[in-house]
Amino acid sequence: MKIVRSFLLVVFSLAATVAAPAGAFELLRSTGNTCSADSNLSWSPNRVTIDTTDLGESRRGLGEEAVDEWRQVLGTRLQLVSGSGQPCARDGVTTMAFTDVDCMGNPFAGDTLAITVTSWSGNRITDADVSFNPAVRLSNASFRQVAMHEIGHVIGLDHSNACGDSGAGTLMNSRLVEALDAPQQDDIAGARFVYGGGGEVGVPEGANGCAVVPPTRASGTWLLAIAAALALLAARRIAAPARLTLRNVSSQARRLR
Repeated sequence: MKIVRSFLLVVFSLAATVAAPAGAFELLRSTGNTCSADSNLSWSPNRVTIDTTDLGESRRGLGEEAVDEWRQVLGTRLQLVSGSGQPCARDGVTTMAFTDVDCMGNPFAGDTLAITVTSWSGNRITDADVSFNPAVRLSNASFRQVAMHEIGHVIGLDHSNACGDSGAGTLMNSRLVEALDAPQQDDIAGARFVYGGGGEVGVPEGANGCAVVPPTRASGTWLLAIAAALALLAARRIAAPARLTLRNVSSQARRLR
């Protein structure tokens, strides 16, 4: 079993001025290199079980709302169902929980909000768990937005600005410069690109060269579109955890409360 361990630092802030939407969705890849042409990761069969119990009474409802926003986007393309699992257990159930360390066993940096760790085999996601830092206080709206961002990683999206685009105006931007209450057009395009929707052929408008043609359905199974990924079918990897932090990025930015 091979393990890839690295971190993506995400600056999460509000700016005084809102940038015009400009970005292109990016996808988690089977080699861990977002900006490659390698096959993207997805859940197969198209079903993810999510457990929000460990968020506690005060936050669980917000976690459910975050999941429901993606549920409305995906419909039957990817079923997001409630279930029971253990935090960081790699049991095939996505848990959202406040934990003292992330799912790699590392302490949170002081300003880290949340970390998502994804496990996969070949191009199939086998587990993804979200850890929230209990030491960081967020408003309900901010927590809900962070939870939506993390669910985006769970379903296979990476940061929209990971490969050179600004990613402005998207939920999956690593530097969020506006408050968002739902996935935006670019985020939706990425999710539907991975799980189908409308019969698009090739790369949808708004995507850049980092996106690849999604798997096609045959015999009830999502098949690899890139032959090179076949060599990875026996390997089980862990994706680079996506980390959210609170940090000022300019004189205009302010910390979320």
